[in-house]
Amino acid sequence: MQAWLLQGVQENDKDELGGVLRQWSSRPENREWTVDYLRLTTGIAVTVQTRRPDVLVLAEPSCPAGSWVAEVMAQGVGLVVATSLERAEPYRSFAELHAIQLIPLPASVEGIGLAILNVLSHLRRQQTGQTRIDQLQQRLNDRIVIERAKGILVDRLGISEKEAYQRLRVLSRQQRRQIRDIAQFVLAAKSLFVPETNGSSNTPHREEPPALDRPGPTL
Repeated sequence: MQAWLLQGVQENDKDELGGVLRQWSSRPENREWTVDYLRLTTGIAVTVQTRRPDVLVLAEPSCPAGSWVAEVMAQGVGLVVATSLERAEPYRSFAELHAIQLIPLPASVEGIGLAILNVLSHLRRQQTGQTRIDQLQQRLNDRIVIERAKGILVDRLGISEKEAYQRLRVLSRQQRRQIRDIAQFVLAAKSLFVPETNGSSNTPHREEPPALDRPGPTL
């Protein structure tokens, strides 16, 4: 696990917070954690995407909130912000959407440790929720494909929707493939029976008569 201290412009804040973070990571129960430092630059989101830290820790006076926050949070990391109550508002608005934990200045070892754990829990909830959303979207997409395939079978074979679905299921079991894959094959096969529309007309192409058969220009 990696915790990065984000370095801004006020070195004193960075040094004080860095000392607290190192104390926390040096505890036996946190031996799986490593601490590194990262300078706040315009390309920070790319750096985070490449190196994949778990949590970023910063002192708000050194690293004021900006558009970079959303860019960094989009990489799936957590953020712990040490700030004062009167300066917390810019980061509080980001915390409504992202895994951001605010702690007071001066930071304590216990405070920073609890904040890191809370941020990681928030990230896991986000990931679980996104996985669930992806699964539901996939089920919806599969259902659409299956319904379209059923419609083709009903239209071509003159059977009921129930029988069409049953045929898809039987073939799915026989071939040991997902039913959505069988349905997709049905959709693909339908295109073989549709007249070519790629730049060509549905009517037969009429060839022009040879040049010799055409009347010449009138003199």
